[in-house]
Amino acid sequence: MKIGKYKYDTSSISDLHHFGVDTESREIWLIPWDDYAQGAIDPIYGDPGVEYIMANRFLRNLHLLMNIGPEPILIHMNTHGGDWYHGMAVYDAIKTCPCYVTIVNYTHARSMSSLILCAADRRVMMPHSVFMFHDGSMGYDGTAKQYLTEAEQLKQTGAQMLDIYVDCMKKHSELWRDKSPTVCRKWLRDRMDKKEEVYLRPQEAIDNGFADAVFDGDWDALGDKP
Repeated sequence: MKIGKYKYDTSSISDLHHFGVDTESREIWLIPWDDYAQGAIDPIYGDPGVEYIMANRFLRNLHLLMNIGPEPILIHMNTHGGDWYHGMAVYDAIKTCPCYVTIVNYTHARSMSSLILCAADRRVMMPHSVFMFHDGSMGYDGTAKQYLTEAEQLKQTGAQMLDIYVDCMKKHSELWRDKSPTVCRKWLRDRMDKKEEVYLRPQEAIDNGFADAVFDGDWDALGDKP
């Protein structure tokens, strides 16, 4: 990605803001859809997190760039987390993308967005962003039978979440590469049992295999394949 390489007209600027994609520089913005977010503000974090509108728009944008060509894709991610199923749709799309994918993370990779970050080929943290993992939660509205079914499903998604983190730890961390999956999973489980939300600073995320680099200000090289 070369900064200043492209010239934008009014229509391309409008497309970027309305659709969250730049086909020339091959960048996608994984951020809340502004019009939807205004009506679904999270009382704590502000944005509504990953939901069906964000996921559907992202899937269209990713496949658009894949169909245009095989060059690397840069994703700008700024969301606090969100729905498991829509988030995993985003995760799976990135994980199976044939193009080299870099995600640069702003503010926080937390909960669902921490898993999405793990899907990229290169995972870059902004200097003051954080990585956070915790147990998932669910809302309940229905019969006792529905509650039991959803509770069992939550256990299964929690196990899948740990599998993704453990895979990152063993593949990308010198600290954990020679450790067994059981030891890695215990480390995660112990921290989630002690704290409701476990925060890691950028270098801590890198040390444990959840990120690859802290952004150094070189925008021209950010989206390039090493």
